[in-house]
Amino acid sequence: MRKIPIYFLVAFCIILFMPALAYAGADSGASIITATGQDVPTDDHLEEDYRFPAEYRDNAVQFRTEDGVLLCGYVLGEGSRGVTLGHANGWMVKSWLPFAERLLDAGYMVIIWEFRNIEPSGFAPESESLRWDLDVLAAAQVLRERGAAEILAMGASDGGTATALAAPAIPELVGLGILSSPSDSKGDAVEAIGRIKDVPAFFAVSTNDSAGDLYPHAEALYEACASTQKQFNVIDGFDHGTDMIMPDVPGLGYASFPTDDEQIQKRQEVADKLFLFVSETFSGGADETGGDEMATPTPVPTGNETTVPSPTPESIETAAPVPEESNDSLENGGNSATRPALLIGVGVVLALVIVLCIIRARRRKR
Repeated sequence: MRKIPIYFLVAFCIILFMPALAYAGADSGASIITATGQDVPTDDHLEEDYRFPAEYRDNAVQFRTEDGVLLCGYVLGEGSRGVTLGHANGWMVKSWLPFAERLLDAGYMVIIWEFRNIEPSGFAPESESLRWDLDVLAAAQVLRERGAAEILAMGASDGGTATALAAPAIPELVGLGILSSPSDSKGDAVEAIGRIKDVPAFFAVSTNDSAGDLYPHAEALYEACASTQKQFNVIDGFDHGTDMIMPDVPGLGYASFPTDDEQIQKRQEVADKLFLFVSETFSGGADETGGDEMATPTPVPTGNETTVPSPTPESIETAAPVPEESNDSLENGGNSATRPALLIGVGVVLALVIVLCIIRARRRKR
């Protein structure tokens, strides 16, 4: 029988565990941010009202998703409490700007970005074009790299669907906000959101949404969410996504502007309620470095909206049941983060055992 050289076996072991080593290297410290400031591609190809304000140019950031797509966006503010804001399909990144600036003024760090296949972000192959959830995860990673220890994930329409899909895999998740989101446009968000059970969740939808009948979708997501700290806001009107919280200000190309004073007031109330949800979700309110004068707005009820409170022990049947074996979002994120290290450890030990056994066998033959 032909003898196999020791160095060949060692090389074989190294090659065998190279993927685990490479994966761990990418997961355990390498930054996904590829450019910042003036080096980031912008939306200059759009008309002025649709562009992100030039004053935020230095806040621009380009980052890479897990499947290699380059995304472009903006990180506003800094601190340990971060918020991801995923835009609706067709509304673009600027649609979140008024609410993002409100969060910024209150001391939170915010990331808003263009999803894949929308300029100036990069393009994904057709097979991966719907993986907006990977974009949300990458945005959360950028906040993590910038110092966020707590992350509230929020999205509108398709951006909310993607956020629901990604949320269980965000280890630092402390809250979830979903506005006018389909339950199945980017994957099975109902199944994913069923794993959200230990963080507050905010759902909102209009009765006559201009994008279609989204009430059944929003209701399905709300009912599937296993959190006992959830609220379902039904708004009487036709506003879709961020239009439900959009102020009447010029220069917002993607916004649908209010048609009367009643709609202006209604939008302000929803925006206040959403902001209150954010400030209450983050324990202790906004960072001390931020302006806390906006941290506790009190919406004035007018009867134009309906809030379905989270289930109480007496009415717990409104919550979707969650299998006992289902882990919460923190557990899922933590396990996925430690798996590469375990693979490497097992691989190294196995390789050493093989080499030592061969050396010992050769010595005995001598």
